[in-house]
Amino acid sequence: MAKRPLGLGKQNREKRRKVENGEKKNDEASRESTPLRSQMSVELDDDADLDDELAQLKGLWSKYFHSDRDDEYVLNGIVHECDRLLRLSEEKEEIKKTLNDVFHGIYALALSELTIFKAGDEEVTEEKRRKDVSSFFKCAIERVESGLSRFPDSQFLKLVLAKIIFQRIPLEHISILDSKSKDEKLDLVEQFECGKKHFSIYENDTELTYEVLQMMNDLLDIVENFGREQSMQEGIDSDNEEDDELVDIKLEPEHPVFPLQQSLEDNYEWLREHFGKLLDGMDTNSEMYPSVANTIGELYLKKAEKPGRIFLSVQYNDDSAEKASDKEAMEAQKSALKHTKKALQYLEKAKSEDDPDTWVQVAEAYIDLGNLLDNESAEQEGAYKTAEEILSKANKASHGKFQDILDNFSRN
Repeated sequence: MAKRPLGLGKQNREKRRKVENGEKKNDEASRESTPLRSQMSVELDDDADLDDELAQLKGLWSKYFHSDRDDEYVLNGIVHECDRLLRLSEEKEEIKKTLNDVFHGIYALALSELTIFKAGDEEVTEEKRRKDVSSFFKCAIERVESGLSRFPDSQFLKLVLAKIIFQRIPLEHISILDSKSKDEKLDLVEQFECGKKHFSIYENDTELTYEVLQMMNDLLDIVENFGREQSMQEGIDSDNEEDDELVDIKLEPEHPVFPLQQSLEDNYEWLREHFGKLLDGMDTNSEMYPSVANTIGELYLKKAEKPGRIFLSVQYNDDSAEKASDKEAMEAQKSALKHTKKALQYLEKAKSEDDPDTWVQVAEAYIDLGNLLDNESAEQEGAYKTAEEILSKANKASHGKFQDILDNFSRN
């Protein structure tokens, strides 16, 4: 499954339908964007009852989930059907009995996904966009909590709640902050921990489980780099373009994002652990297996970065880098090597014979490994040789796509 950035909204493509008379006030946000009922093709399971409305609802969600997600039409259809079934359930007990945890979960998922389109609606004012995003997230949370009140042990609903939280933090809250923001009431750590608390590996839907973990991964990346992109836009140190990427604004302790930045290391460790649990429970032939393995490999490479920098700064006498003693450098080298070797194990699992790009990822990890090994040692030369062989093979298979990488590696 491809990694999907958080908060990439698209301009609305549908006119909002008017709210029908008699609808409840607290459902206004969900109904605001639901179109009139129309026909759409939905692929159902082979054994599904064609007259089962819940099965059709699941089919609609699957249609959206596995699509490019660049059109809200299906989401509007889901919300419309959920609204209709809720109204019918007030009149017919047999309908009410069918509204299980899956119904509430899909309803909440559709509402939360609509926030992406609301955030990207260029036809309304910024104030209107923020209000809509907040309103839809509120309705999504209320819907999943309503479901949990009836099905408190539903692992699916808890996972849905985690997804909504990890989506809400960047899209509704962080998106409106700058480096000087202060908001004592906005406790992002509390929300983040709530998401972690409700998350678990849901074996009945590993795709959704993987997406929730990826959302957390994206969110941690946003938190880690918060302020850097803004500083570039504001032109800080703009006289030296090469230094733009290094510009980093230190947040004040009162900043809402600051506490999350302080807990990054622990949260990345939590993320690696749960990605690992997801992979352990998957069949190696699963279509998702390489994607999960690749993500874990990247996370271990990330873990190796800091100790790697410390070791290399001493190894090459970099006066501008962080100072470290010889003992600290040796400990850093040991740590960085451990994590890089771990990363290689997972990147090898993610390697596909049909995708040379995955070979190059492995080769680059071998280069990192070589950089961390003792200079001019047999182990270092072996790592570089392996990297060059893989790069040459990938370049040949892709008709020269990686020639620049190979040339650069050969020169160094």
